[in-house]
Amino acid sequence: MYGEFGFDINGKIANEIARTLFTDISLALNVKGFQVKPDSVVDVGYGYSRSVHPKAIVEAISKHSDTLAKKLGLFKITSVRKLEITDCIVVSYRMGPAIKADEIKLMVGTPDEFINYVVSHPIRYRLIADPGVGKTPTTAVMISEIVKAGCTRGNTGKGEKVPHTLVTVSYPGAVASLKDSNYPLEHFLKYGDTTAAIKSFDDCLDDGNFRVQNPTFAANFFQIWAWDELDNTLNSCSEPYKAGENLKKILKQFGHNNIGWIVSGQSVMTKQIPGFTNDDRSLFTEIIIGISKIRHYLNTYGKGKNSESNLAKLTRNLDAIEEYIEHKNELVTDDARLLRVALVVDSRSPKLYFLPNLDKVSFNYSLIEETKRLARVAKSPDTGYTRLTHDTLNPSIASTDTVMSAASFSTIGGSRQSDTKPYCPHCGHANLTVRKDKRYYCLNCKKITVSNKIVWK
Repeated sequence: MYGEFGFDINGKIANEIARTLFTDISLALNVKGFQVKPDSVVDVGYGYSRSVHPKAIVEAISKHSDTLAKKLGLFKITSVRKLEITDCIVVSYRMGPAIKADEIKLMVGTPDEFINYVVSHPIRYRLIADPGVGKTPTTAVMISEIVKAGCTRGNTGKGEKVPHTLVTVSYPGAVASLKDSNYPLEHFLKYGDTTAAIKSFDDCLDDGNFRVQNPTFAANFFQIWAWDELDNTLNSCSEPYKAGENLKKILKQFGHNNIGWIVSGQSVMTKQIPGFTNDDRSLFTEIIIGISKIRHYLNTYGKGKNSESNLAKLTRNLDAIEEYIEHKNELVTDDARLLRVALVVDSRSPKLYFLPNLDKVSFNYSLIEETKRLARVAKSPDTGYTRLTHDTLNPSIASTDTVMSAASFSTIGGSRQSDTKPYCPHCGHANLTVRKDKRYYCLNCKKITVSNKIVWK
């Protein structure tokens, strides 16, 4: 039997729930009435046949609740229960998320606020997320925005801008991966398989030592090292814990020599990275992506960063935020534009942000190539970094004649007039030949590489 509710939309929905349950699963209910609660949840009471146990009715409705909500255009059936004080089954539903758009702003920062945070703090980020949740797109956006904004001297949050920013990316799955045919950081990729990725640690150590010995170069060229799948790369080393300890030394020693890093992996537990302990989390500003991963992080480390009351509040907020995200993402047809949230573990207090999507990525490739060329010139033994003037190192104020004069010391992309040599990014050997199509063939590992991915040393 249906209720007489006139034109009230909630009354109509109460009747439709009973009608649909009878049509779909042959469950006969008697509509008793409804109540709209202050939190916008609507409770609907139903009478039922005494021949059916109420627990079986609750289980049947609960099992069918997702289908029921979808058919009737409800946001969510929040609960199904039997009232203790009377023979009545209560079905509760909501037409929209519990949290409203104006309330979400109090809980979660915008994508632009996330970018502002990233570019105004030291470049020492560690991204943690499950596979496919968005580590690589987020890294690409971060690097895109950091390169535009420029890095600061000594890798501090404040200070004068370093004239140039170099980016080097290690992603051991680049060569073999089938999902990353359009890897967004390919232009910066130098280490595209496991063998090359392992070698990247030694190259970073060489870069750091060079900067210590050549402070003028370091003052003009900030270097960002990005290690995708850091934990997997270290685990692939012949001595993973030794490699991890060496990497840890790099992070501790060269942070103020204009070296920054963005690493990513899947494990919340820092001690799962070979050579690292949980105390080494201080080497990074951690960015945890995805509600489930954030919950895991809070359960593991939350008490160390929050009071009990703040931790409880943050945990409660995650439930409402998750509901809001699910609702918004139901409208999205392009996976690249899905709404995603991250927890930034700031030294003062954790901060939640919605993440920018991959559409935000924009690189000035001609300027990037010019910066790489200037760095090669500055490192060239024929010119010597100390002989290059500030104007030569800064193309924005240098004359064309000055820049061309600097360039004349070496031939880019072909044979070099200096002692700098091309090395294979896959195996690290210098046994290379140049093919007719200008690509390089490695006589050691037999791999062919385009010129902009060759490592020059």
